[in-house]
Amino acid sequence: MPVLLWVTLPESSPYTSVTTTSSMVQVAADAAGMEICSSNGIPVNVPGATSAVLYHLSPGCSSLDPATTVQIATIGFSSTEAMNAAILEAQVTYKNWQATNTAAFYSGNNVIVIQGAPGNQAVQQISTSLTEQGAVRII
Repeated sequence: MPVLLWVTLPESSPYTSVTTTSSMVQVAADAAGMEICSSNGIPVNVPGATSAVLYHLSPGCSSLDPATTVQIATIGFSSTEAMNAAILEAQVTYKNWQATNTAAFYSGNNVIVIQGAPGNQAVQQISTSLTEQGAVRII
């Protein structure tokens, strides 16, 4: 899964929220008719990464169906150069990531990666909302 490019899923983490993207995730979740069911700081092993958060979104948090759940990883970087280097490495390493139901954006010094099950239309709805909020799609 491309979301796991930079992250692992520990029970807890010392990292703090990527605050500049948390409101974007909330607005995008609302636009897609989804709820943020969890948001946890996660460790990242990428030069220049300062913080990361993994969000799980679903139409209803009482039962998380993998077919309708969307993951959004937000990774904050110390500089634009560090962010661009990480994006370039990800593009070279995962040349076929666009074949999956995954989209990636950047906003400021933050990278936002969205992933859902094949056919999950919420990925497109969230992508549209992020674009409307000023995020730039990574191709």
